[in-house]
Amino acid sequence: MSMNIVSIFLQTLVGGIGIGSLYALVALGYSMIYRSMGLVNFAHGQIYMIGTYFGIIWYQGMVMGLQVPYPVAFAIGILLNAAFGLVLERIFRPLANLDLMLMLLGTIGLGYVLDNVAVITWGATGFAVQSPLPNTPIIIGGVALLPQMLLLIGVAAILMIGLNVFLARAKMGKAMRAAAQDRETASAMGIPVNGTNAMVFAIGCGLAAAAGILAAPIVYVNPSMGAAVGLKGFAAFILGGAGSIPGAIVGGLVFGVLEAISAGFISSAYVKGIAFVVMILVLMIKPAGIVGEVTIDKV
Repeated sequence: MSMNIVSIFLQTLVGGIGIGSLYALVALGYSMIYRSMGLVNFAHGQIYMIGTYFGIIWYQGMVMGLQVPYPVAFAIGILLNAAFGLVLERIFRPLANLDLMLMLLGTIGLGYVLDNVAVITWGATGFAVQSPLPNTPIIIGGVALLPQMLLLIGVAAILMIGLNVFLARAKMGKAMRAAAQDRETASAMGIPVNGTNAMVFAIGCGLAAAAGILAAPIVYVNPSMGAAVGLKGFAAFILGGAGSIPGAIVGGLVFGVLEAISAGFISSAYVKGIAFVVMILVLMIKPAGIVGEVTIDKV
């Protein structure tokens, strides 16, 4: 009996890490944009949804009947959503210097626009996506692991590590960090702050697309899919520490594991509420989040 409980717990933990990896990739977009522009982008869930479509429509053969391999569709979706992010940054740039309420109204409003554009373009019904990997679970120590879930965890880990290495070592990454810390000083040193902000937005949108395309064979793709993931990505962003890159990763994983354990051991009916209650309790003890908050003044 005890071994069975251990197996169930491990199964639940892996599932939580998988969904937490999805939340972490979305939370990274929130965190990077807030860190560089001081902008809380409540349209990020819809950007995640659009990025999912940008990749999956190629894999499903929805573009002129041309069906491409999953890795190619994955790359196309990331690149298209990153390019879309460059356009969105230019639209959002004026909002970064406005009052928080106007900022929220602007981003939420754009989110509704993107929802409607998706419905008009791809329809409201949505569709299931066939996994590029076998659906037969891999059994390890009595734990059944879906290959697509392992792919999500593995690729998400590579992207997170790659992002941290890029920000720490690449010239552009260092410029992004400098512009995020002190806009005026960075500009005086010749760093094109608006350009680095645009790149940050593009990277955040690219990561959101990666999350959606990886999760598409596990979830149901439809225009409303961005709302719940966007909310949970935002919760992970706050839980880890607003503006902290490591915090977004930790917050996403913690929130995903909390959600999985709540569903597996308590009740799926309370899964949403329990995860958020635990998040609130953590923030009551440590308001800056698990990792800590980066304070930013962009005015």
